[in-house]
Amino acid sequence: MLNAMGNMAAINQRNRLIAEQKEQASAIRAQTAALEKRNRIEGDRATMESQRLKIEKQRLRAEEAERELRKQQAEQLKQLRNLMADSFATLERLEKLRPAN
Repeated sequence: MLNAMGNMAAINQRNRLIAEQKEQASAIRAQTAALEKRNRIEGDRATMESQRLKIEKQRLRAEEAERELRKQQAEQLKQLRNLMADSFATLERLEKLRPAN
């Protein structure tokens, strides 16, 4: 009888250990799921930040191209004005050289 009671106590102890291990395994699975979810969220954030940085870089390049275009246009306008001034000066000299009728 004592032997049977000892066996029952050992079985109960083993069952408690198994139940505790199942609880621990369940807690570990829940923690793992939470970590995986957090990692996915962080990955999504990193992807979005990378895309935002690419867009920002493109915007900066566009602004730089626009500044360069304005600079070139200003230079071309300056050259055109100089050319027009030279042309008018040449026309005035030609007018002075033309014999009066």
